[in-house]
Amino acid sequence: MVTMTFDDVLIDHVGEFGKAQRIYFFLVCLTAIPCAYHSFANTFLSGSPKHHCSLEEALKYGASDSMECAIPWDEKNGEWSKCTEYKSHNVSEDLKNCTHFGKDGLTECRSGWIYDNEIYGDTVVTDWNLVCDKNWMRQLGKSIVLLGKLIGSFVFGQLSDKFGRKKILMIALIIQVVSGVASSLSKSFPVFIVFQFLVGSTCSGVFITAFVFVTEMVGPSWRTFIGITIEYFYTFGYIILAGVAYALRDWKNIELALSLPSILLFSYYWLIPESPRWMIAKGRYDEGMKVLKKIAKINNSTFPENGIQNILNDKENNEVESETAKELFITPTMRKKTFLISFNWLTNSMVYYGLSFHTESLGTNPYFSFFIAGAVEVPAYILSQLLLNRLGRKKLLCIFMVIGGLVLLSTTVIKDYKIPVLICAMIGKLCITASYGIIYLYSAELYPTSVRNVGLGFSSVCARIGGVSAPYILLIGDTTLVVMPLILFGAQSLLAGVLILLLPDTLNKKLPDTVSEADKHKIVRCKHLCGDSRPKDHYRSVNVDDSAV
Repeated sequence: MVTMTFDDVLIDHVGEFGKAQRIYFFLVCLTAIPCAYHSFANTFLSGSPKHHCSLEEALKYGASDSMECAIPWDEKNGEWSKCTEYKSHNVSEDLKNCTHFGKDGLTECRSGWIYDNEIYGDTVVTDWNLVCDKNWMRQLGKSIVLLGKLIGSFVFGQLSDKFGRKKILMIALIIQVVSGVASSLSKSFPVFIVFQFLVGSTCSGVFITAFVFVTEMVGPSWRTFIGITIEYFYTFGYIILAGVAYALRDWKNIELALSLPSILLFSYYWLIPESPRWMIAKGRYDEGMKVLKKIAKINNSTFPENGIQNILNDKENNEVESETAKELFITPTMRKKTFLISFNWLTNSMVYYGLSFHTESLGTNPYFSFFIAGAVEVPAYILSQLLLNRLGRKKLLCIFMVIGGLVLLSTTVIKDYKIPVLICAMIGKLCITASYGIIYLYSAELYPTSVRNVGLGFSSVCARIGGVSAPYILLIGDTTLVVMPLILFGAQSLLAGVLILLLPDTLNKKLPDTVSEADKHKIVRCKHLCGDSRPKDHYRSVNVDDSAV
């Protein structure tokens, strides 16, 4: 009996992307929107407005007629000093000449701070005075979400491969809503941080599980389309966040507005099925067959009984593999793939979040700058979709990362010109966004079904390490050059783009189901990239068993 793969059954008997898959795809993609909200919300929740030391008669920022008597002027930044005041001053006195003040030097603010409410309303910073020597706590608010995404990537990835895509997706959604609402009700910064960590962990849990689900539900000719299209929903959430934050201003209202609508997603428990590809890989053949029959019926396709039986025979003749992270390192080829993929995830995340958070320093209006940074993601994904099936995953990923790296490095030359630096930063954001979308799809196609979610989870852990470091890399710009973070981001993008050439391409290849199948796709050796005298195609990406492709 001729055996069939899962993709063969989709193509011949179910439909690669029929009506049923389109419905499930749209529904699951909606979960990416709140993931974007919560990933970047601290840009505004922890927004730091202009501020100076509190004065007795000052009711708002810069309101005192005797500011020069008490607060030194910061010539470099063109504003009142944020963290210091003169040691000897009494602004309640009717003083016309206060040049004698300041002779005793400066001191830290003694009566708190006055905040400018022109751009931000109440934020975590203003509620708990996270300024000056507590500024690192504001950065912690941004990093803790990414740290949560790091832990969530690993935990939810493992759980999803063990217990199923749908079940873990629902659990992550529930935790996300509860933690988001609890964050808005926090009465202290430590409590806020705890719930932001939980929110961050579910962002990875929801998005990665959703991404794997939609990837596994469609045939190979549609994987590129759905792998990139889900990113549009994430970008949509990115852009909406700017509007919500601008309209509401108060951090508690913003967090509530971002969290409560996701309650509607709880209905997915009844609306979407479990991934049939996962169920078959786990040996739950009868359940997988029922889901495939249901999908085929909605798609108006004929699903023969022996279609699934051929898959069963194929699976029963193969050794059942364990679904743990150790499978990512069990063979030399898998180890190399895991290292190269993970390094690129780390780089993509570090640069992506670094450029997203850096928009606050690149313009006068943080809401508009954030909106533009989100808007450039749309052409990035359009370019990816147009070129992925023409150039392949590997080559296009390399092109975007190298171009983005070179553009960011060019800010060394134009560092004194704000508009050109902003343009370069946005071009870099476009390139890194495109590569970020590709790396998700590329990784899902390289890892086998048995450890696909574990593989994406591990890669996402590495990505979150890069993301967590991004806010602190931005602090380098405060003590050196404003463009120094852009230069560091550019250098690492360039390196990662070159290293990706050592991986095989996956364009039009069958999704591997086992580690042994994935291991057949050999890593390209470095010698033809590093000046070896042998022909360039001597070391090419090959599949030992071409019949498996």
